[in-house]
Amino acid sequence: MEMYWVLKLFAWTVCLVVIGVNADTSGEGDSGNTQSDSADVEEKQMPTVFIPILVRNKAHTLPYFFGCLERLHYPRNRISLWIRTDHNVDNSTAMLKEWVANARPYYHKIDFQYKQYPQRYLGESGPVDWPDERFEHVISLRQQALEEARKQWADYLFTIDVDNFLENPDVLWVLMHNEKTIIAPVLESSTMYSNFWGGMKENGYYKRTNTYLQIIRRNITGIFNVPMVHSTVLINLKHSATEKLTYKPPPSYRQHLDDILIFAYSAREAGIPMYVVNAVHFGQLLVPTAADASLEDEVEQMLHVKLQTIVENPPLPSSVLMHEPVRPVDKLGFDEIYMINLKRRPLRRQRMLHSLKWLGIEAKEFDAVDGKALTSDDLISMGIDMLPGYRDPYSERVLTKGEIGCFLSHYKIWQEMVQNNYQEILVLEDDVRFEEGFRPKLMNILTDVALAQVDWDIIYVGRKILNIDEEQYVSGVRNFVRPGYSYWTLSYILTQRGAKKLLAQEPLGRMVPIDEYLPIMFDKHPEKNWLSAFWPRDLKAFSVNPLLVQPTHYIGDNNYFSDTETSNIWEDVHERENGGSNEKKGDPAAGKDSLEESDADSPQDHFKMPTADSKEDGKGVNLTATDHAKEEGKEQKIEKTPIASSGEEKIPKNEKQAETVEQSRQQDEL
Repeated sequence: MEMYWVLKLFAWTVCLVVIGVNADTSGEGDSGNTQSDSADVEEKQMPTVFIPILVRNKAHTLPYFFGCLERLHYPRNRISLWIRTDHNVDNSTAMLKEWVANARPYYHKIDFQYKQYPQRYLGESGPVDWPDERFEHVISLRQQALEEARKQWADYLFTIDVDNFLENPDVLWVLMHNEKTIIAPVLESSTMYSNFWGGMKENGYYKRTNTYLQIIRRNITGIFNVPMVHSTVLINLKHSATEKLTYKPPPSYRQHLDDILIFAYSAREAGIPMYVVNAVHFGQLLVPTAADASLEDEVEQMLHVKLQTIVENPPLPSSVLMHEPVRPVDKLGFDEIYMINLKRRPLRRQRMLHSLKWLGIEAKEFDAVDGKALTSDDLISMGIDMLPGYRDPYSERVLTKGEIGCFLSHYKIWQEMVQNNYQEILVLEDDVRFEEGFRPKLMNILTDVALAQVDWDIIYVGRKILNIDEEQYVSGVRNFVRPGYSYWTLSYILTQRGAKKLLAQEPLGRMVPIDEYLPIMFDKHPEKNWLSAFWPRDLKAFSVNPLLVQPTHYIGDNNYFSDTETSNIWEDVHERENGGSNEKKGDPAAGKDSLEESDADSPQDHFKMPTADSKEDGKGVNLTATDHAKEEGKEQKIEKTPIASSGEEKIPKNEKQAETVEQSRQQDEL
C-alpha cells in the first residue's frame, strides 16, 4: 500500500510538471520561456479548443471529471474553458472555485461565473429533475457558449458533461483526426446507455436499432453515421456549415423543448451528419436517474462506477488541483470486518482497500493462509486430514493445497472471533465485486432482520446459488432467503454462536472445502455420506437475495485465476505418516478442468483482480454472461477509421427515464 501512494505521489508530481510546462508556453505565466522557438511555433499552430462546462449538483463527479480533463494529451494553452454553475444544493460551487483558482495559470482562458441562489427550480420534484424552467436555462447557456466560441474564433467546440469521464487522454486527437464536422466518442456505462442514438422516430424521439449493441460492445468498430450525439461532442467550427447550428429552437421546430433535440434538428436542417467513433475505449458516463431520484442516488451511482472501474483498470484519475472529499469510515455496526488477502496478491489488496475506503468501511486486513506454502509437516502438526472418501463432486480430485489454505484462513477468523468475544463480524474475500448500493442495502436488510427478530447464525452476502428453486423467502424481511446448497464464501456475516458451532465440529481432522462445509453445517448438502460425518448440523443460515457481492471474474474471463489451485499434498502426507518416501506424487487431477495460478500478479494487470475460489459446474465450466463488452484494440494506432452504417442511442433529458427503461429491456432480452 505504501508503494501505491509513492507511485501516486510520483504521478501527481509528473502531472503538475506537465501542466507547468504548458503554462510556460501560454504567455500567461512567468516570463522566461525555456522551450525552443520551433516547439513554441509548432504548439501555437495547434487548433484552439473551446470547452463549455455546465455544473449543477455534481460535487461527487467533479474530482474525476477534472482529473480526466487535466490529463488530456493536448496543449492547455490552446484550450479555453467556459464554466457556469447555479442551482446547487451541494458543494459544487466551492469545489469549482478551488479548481479554477489553481488551474487558471495553465489554460489559455477560464471564464467562470456562478450563482449561489436560487438553489432549486420552481416545480422540480428533486435536484435531478428537469422541469421546463431548467431546460430553458440550459438551452440559453449552451447557446451562449456556442456564440462565445464563435466570437473567440475557436477552431473546435468540445462539449463535455461533468458526469462524463474521458479516461483515454488521446480522445481529442482521435476525434480531430477523423475530420468530421460533428463527431462523438462512444462512452460506456453500467448499462447499455451511451451518448448517442442509433435511430430516431419522425417525431424526433428515440428509436431502437439493431446495430446499437454492436457499436457499444465494439463487436463492430469504425465511424458510424447516427441521428443523435450528446454529452461529449466535438464540433469543427472551421466548417462554414456550422454557422447554422443552434441550441435555440428555430421557427420551424415543433418538437419538445430540449437542448440536444434542438441541436440535432439544426444539424439536420444544415445538412451536417453526426458521427460516433468506437475504435478504442474512450471513457464512461453516468446513467440518468429517475426524475424523483435523490442526490444520494446519483452519489451512489458514481461510487459504483469507481468500484467497477478498478476491477479491470486503474482507478479513475482524480484532480490534482482540487481536494477530493474524504468519506468517514466505520465498521457498519459489526465488532470487526475482516478482509482476507494473500500477501503475494498486493494488487488485490490495493483494489479492496480503495473499494472499502470509498464505501466508508473500516476493515482489518487479514493475512490468508497460503496453501501453496503448506508442507506435509504443517498438515501433520496441525492435525489436518481430509474427510475419508472426499472427492470433488465434479472433477473427482482430492482436496487441494489452495482449498486447505482457504479453509484455514476462515477457521482462524472464527477462532479470533471467539477469543475476542466478538458478537457479529463481516467477512470479505479479496476478489469480490460490490453491487451498486452495497452499504445502504446491507444496512436496510440488517435492520429488517433485527425488527423481525430472526434467529440466525450466518448470513451469506455473496455466494454461488446452485438451485434457486430450493430457496424460500423469509416472511417479514425483504430480500432475505433460506439458502440451499451453495458454493463460494465471497462474503458472509457470522455470529459468535455460529462460529462456536463451526469450531465445535473440529473440522480440521476431516476437512472438506470451506464452501462444502458450510452447507453441511446447515444440513443442505446433497452428499449424505459427508453429512453423516458431522453432528449436530444446526447452523441457522440465511442469505441476502439479490446478492450484494459477486466475483470479480469467472472461469473463462480474461484475467481469471484461482488461489484454490489444484496441487495436492495428500499422497505426501500419507507417505510420511506411514514412514515412506518424502517424494511428492503428481496430482491426479492436474490438467483436468483446472486452472493453475500464477506466482505473482502480472505487472500489466494494474488493478485487474480475479475471482473467488470458483468451482466448475456440472459441465466443467462456470461461465456467466457479462453485460459489458471486453475492451478491444486499446493499443491501436490513431488512424482515420472507415465510415460504417448507423449506430445507436441516448435521449433528451426529459426522455431519459424512457430511454433507460428501453435500453434495460434490450439488455434483458439478450
